[in-house]
Amino acid sequence: AVHHEINGIISTLKAYTGVLVLIGGIPQPYAVAGFPMIFNGTRVEGTFIGGCALTQEMLDFCHAHKISPEIEIIHAKDAEAALHKLHDSS
Repeated sequence: AVHHEINGIISTLKAYTGVLVLIGGIPQPYAVAGFPMIFNGTRVEGTFIGGCALTQEMLDFCHAHKISPEIEIIHAKDAEAALHKLHDSS
């Protein structure tokens, strides 16, 4: 696992519904700015489920069953419409 600066990521979360989920762990604790999370109602959660072995198992399963992602490349100017399309299809 690699340490990342997560405060910049946290600041992009949607107010009152945004959640950053950390999968796996690192030896050093994260320095998290608490006040922005308190004022925006965002949160950080974590799980040890995942990691390289389970990710490889999932990839092997997908390969064996011919499961592949659907990818659409868009221009940045079309990002909002793409997000609405994702939201509407769920």
